[in-house]
Amino acid sequence: MKTKREHFNVKTCEKGNALIYVLIAIVLFAGLGFTLARQSNNAGTTELDEAKAELLADQIIAYAQQAQNSIDQMLFSGSKINDLVFTLPSEAGFNTAPLQHKIYHPSAGGFIPSPMPAQMVNEVSTTPNAGWYLGRFNNVEWTPSTNMDVILTGHQISRAICEKINFKITGSTTIPAIVGDLRTFLIDDANYVGTNADFTTIECAACENYKTMCVSNAGATYFTYYAIIADQ
Repeated sequence: MKTKREHFNVKTCEKGNALIYVLIAIVLFAGLGFTLARQSNNAGTTELDEAKAELLADQIIAYAQQAQNSIDQMLFSGSKINDLVFTLPSEAGFNTAPLQHKIYHPSAGGFIPSPMPAQMVNEVSTTPNAGWYLGRFNNVEWTPSTNMDVILTGHQISRAICEKINFKITGSTTIPAIVGDLRTFLIDDANYVGTNADFTTIECAACENYKTMCVSNAGATYFTYYAIIADQ
């Protein structure tokens, strides 16, 4: 027969053990909650990044469409591709007549040049800087003739955006790498030290017959979007 003291000790041990189990359960539950919260946060961040890249890709494509609409209207109104003038509002002579062939002038094309949002940019070179470039400076092999075409270029954008753009265009996130100096084919040499050359399938076989695409330089260190706005 147990004494009162023995009964007291047994009950005390049972209470102590129960308290330990409760504490262990609390610690395990807290650890599980922290893990789930971290996974949820990581998943949320990934989704946000994906959504943001897609939104920015849509903005780039929309900007190219705005340029297309402005130039199409000018061509419909009587301008020829070789008449087009690319003087920016910030440059001398912007308001000097004649105005009817000036892409950016409100009396003609009315296309509004916009700075590239910082979220789009992944700048690794300042020759030239990341940003938008529009001009008639070379020929693209898969356009109707050997005359110079009008090309809009979004230079040095992020890889994630580049992949999203190509997925929308080709169904693949693959980014073709340009053989040679990308600037030579996609940016007017008035913006850097160099000389323009025709853009052919030698430089980008995967670009053939695509009026718009996102490509990289040979080392895949920067990524550039192009759109053939007016071809001839």
